[in-house]
Amino acid sequence: MKQGQWRASRTRQVTLAAVFSAVYLVLSLVPTFSMVGVSGQFTAGDFILTSIAMIAGVWSGVVAVLVGTVVAYAVRPPIFFGLDFLPAVVNVGVSALLLAGRRRIAQGIYAVVLVVFLVSPYSLLYGFDHVPYSWLHVIAFAILLSPVAALIPSWVKRGGYWEVGAIAALAFIGTMAQHLAGALLFEFSLGVVGGMSPAEFAGLWHVIFFLYPVERILITVLSTILAVGIFRSFQKWAPPSWRS
Repeated sequence: MKQGQWRASRTRQVTLAAVFSAVYLVLSLVPTFSMVGVSGQFTAGDFILTSIAMIAGVWSGVVAVLVGTVVAYAVRPPIFFGLDFLPAVVNVGVSALLLAGRRRIAQGIYAVVLVVFLVSPYSLLYGFDHVPYSWLHVIAFAILLSPVAALIPSWVKRGGYWEVGAIAALAFIGTMAQHLAGALLFEFSLGVVGGMSPAEFAGLWHVIFFLYPVERILITVLSTILAVGIFRSFQKWAPPSWRS
C-alpha cells in the first residue's frame, strides 16, 4: 500500500471510530427493555452493533464500542466492574471478522467463549429435560461453521434478499456471541465475586432458558432492520473509497 493510500485508510478508520463511538455513546444511554437476571436494561446501542461491524470494520468498530461504553460510565454506571464493553466488543469483533473474510478467527473466538461457558461450574448444561441450555448458541455456531458463513461477504455485495439474509445471519451470530460473553460476565460478577452458588445459578438459568431465545431473536430482528437501512444509506452516500 502506498503512503497516500495508507494515510487515507488510517483517516477513514479514525473517522469511523470517532463517529460510531459518539453514536454508540448516545444510543447506549437510551434504555429499551429489561435484562433477564440482572438489574439493568438493554439499550438502543445493542441494536446498532451489526451496523457498526459492517461499516466500521474490525478495529474501528471495536474501538468505537469500547470508547462509547467507557465514556457512558459517567452517566450510566457499569454493572460488571467496568467490563460491560466486552459483550458488545465480542459481537462487533466476530461479525466484522466474518464480514472481512477472517472466518477462522471469528470461529475461534466464538468457540472459546462457548466452551468456557459450557465448562463453567456456574453454567447450566440442560435447560429443560434433555434440551441443552445453549441450544440457540450452538445453532449460531453451526451457521458460523457452515458454508453459509463463507458466503456472507459475497451475499452482502449481491444485494436484494441475499443481502438481507446475510445481514440477518451476521446479526444472529454476533448477538449470540454477545449473549455468551454477557453470561460469563454475569457468572463472574455474581458467582466468583458475589458468592452466588452454582445451585442458585441453576435455578436462575432454568427461568432464563425460556426467555432468552425470545430476547435474542427480537434483538436480531431489530439489528437486521437497522443494519439493512444504515448500510444501504452508507453505500449510497459515502465517498466511493469508503464503500465496501
